[in-house]
Amino acid sequence: MREPAIATVRACVTALCSILLLVGCSDSHPGGDPRPDGLAQPDSRPSLIVLISIDTLRADHMGLYGHHRDTSPVLDEFAREGTVFNDASSTAPWTLPAHSSMLTGLYPREHRVLTFETTLPAEVPTLAGILSRAGYSTAAVVNSAWLAKEQYGVTRDFQQYLFVDDAQDRRAPNSWVTDQAMAWIRDRDTRPLFLFVHYYDVHSDYSSLPQYERLFVQPYPGIADGTGWQLARASFEDDFVEMCHRNYDPAKCRIGTEEKYLAVDRTVGKIFFDDDDLRHIEELYDAGIRQLDNELGRLFALMESEGAFDPALIFITSDHGEEFMDHGRMDHFLTMHQEIIRVPLIVRGPGVPAGLRIETPVSLVDLSPTILAFADVSKPPTTDGLDLTPLLRGETPTAFDDRFLFGEASGGLTYAMMMEGIYPIYRSIRRGKHKLIHNSKEDSWALYDLEVDPGETQDIAADRPDITAELSAEIRARYAGFDPNPAPSNRIELDREELERLRALGYVP
Repeated sequence: MREPAIATVRACVTALCSILLLVGCSDSHPGGDPRPDGLAQPDSRPSLIVLISIDTLRADHMGLYGHHRDTSPVLDEFAREGTVFNDASSTAPWTLPAHSSMLTGLYPREHRVLTFETTLPAEVPTLAGILSRAGYSTAAVVNSAWLAKEQYGVTRDFQQYLFVDDAQDRRAPNSWVTDQAMAWIRDRDTRPLFLFVHYYDVHSDYSSLPQYERLFVQPYPGIADGTGWQLARASFEDDFVEMCHRNYDPAKCRIGTEEKYLAVDRTVGKIFFDDDDLRHIEELYDAGIRQLDNELGRLFALMESEGAFDPALIFITSDHGEEFMDHGRMDHFLTMHQEIIRVPLIVRGPGVPAGLRIETPVSLVDLSPTILAFADVSKPPTTDGLDLTPLLRGETPTAFDDRFLFGEASGGLTYAMMMEGIYPIYRSIRRGKHKLIHNSKEDSWALYDLEVDPGETQDIAADRPDITAELSAEIRARYAGFDPNPAPSNRIELDREELERLRALGYVP
C-alpha cells in the first residue's frame, strides 16, 4: 500500500524525490460501483470533489497522451489509477471563456463571456452555486486574473475563495496554491466539499526552476526566451505590422497602459523562429509541465497523509493548449486547431474505473453535469454539456454520436473586431471525426478528418463538399443575428493595472 511511500516522500528534501517515489507507488483505488444510472447514492455521494485546472496544458505534451519527453510522471501514474478521456475539447482558445464553460456547462455563445470586458451574467447558474444549494461547501484557489471573483464573476459562487497573484515569482512552483487547497481540505466540516484548484505555472512566460530546466533544456545560443511578448510578436499578423509601420496609431499599435506599454512601431517587427528556436521554446514549456507535475505530486502526497486522496473524486483538465507554429502561430488566443482545443481530461476516485481509456469525443461543457451527477444533483435545464458517467460504465449513448462540439470566443472578439480586416476571428464545429474551422479574414473553411489526420495537416473541404456544407450551415445558423457585445449590465471596465497584467501575459486588449 501507500503508507511507506508517503512517509518517504515527507522525508525527501527536494520535490523531485516526491515525483520518483509517487510514480513508484501503485495500488488499486477503493470505492463501490456507481448506481445503475451512473449517480452516487445520496448517502454515499463524494465527500470531497476536486476539480484541478492546469492552465495552458497541451494534451500531447504529457506522457499519458504520448509525448516523447518525461514531462508528467505523477499525472501518468494518476491516469493509470483512473479513467482517461483521449479526445476532450475545450470551448475556447483562452482562459476566461474556457473556464466559464468549465464552471457552467455552457458554450461561450450561451454564457456570453466572450470578451475582455464581459462579466458572467447573474442569471447564469454556476457549478459552485448549484452545489452550494445542494449542501456542499465550496472553495476555490485560483492563479489568474481572468478568474478574479469580483471582476469576471466566473468564481462568484464559491463560499471560500483565494486569488493568488499571477505576477508572483513564476520560477517557483505554485506551492501557495497547494497549501491553501490543503488547508481547506484539513479544515472542512461535516459537509461535503467541492474544491476548485487552478494552477498557472505552464502559461508563458516559460520559466521554471533550474532543476526542471536541466531535465529538458539543451544548450542554446539563440534569441528565443519563452516570454509572452516574444510569442505574441511571432504571431503578429503581417497586415498588422505593415499598418503600424506605415501609420503608427497608439490606439491600435500600443500594447499596455499609457504609462507602461510596448509600442509596435518601426523598431518592432515580427519575430521568425527557426527549428532550433522552436525546439528550445518547447523544451522550456516542457520544463514548466514537469515542475507543475511535481507540485501535483506534493498535493497528492499531502492529501494521502490526511486520508483524503483515495476517497476523493478528482478531475484534472486544462482550459486550452498551446501553439508552436503547428499552423503558423505561437502562444494561444485566436485559433481553433487541435493543439489549442484538445485538452487533457483524467478522472480518478470511487466509482471510476481504473485503467480505462475513452475515445468518445467530449467537451469541457460536460464537466459540470458530470460532477452534478456524481453528487446526485440535477443539472440546470439549459446545460449544453452531457453527463459522462454512462461512458464510465462502458456505454455510448447516441447523444454523444450526434452532437456538435463548438470552438468559440476567438481572440476575445473585441480585439479582432477592433482590427477588422487585420486579425481574423476563428470558429470551429465538430461532429464525430470531422471538424470544420472558419477563418473570418479569408472567409475560408477548412475541413479535417481527425481520425486519420489528428494533426490537421490535410484540408479535405474540397473533397467532402457535403460535410463542409452541412457543418458550415450549422455555424451560419448558430451565429445568424448574433451580437457578441456584452449587455451594459455585464460590461466591465479594465483599469490600467489590469491592462498591464494582460500585456505582460501576452494578451492584447
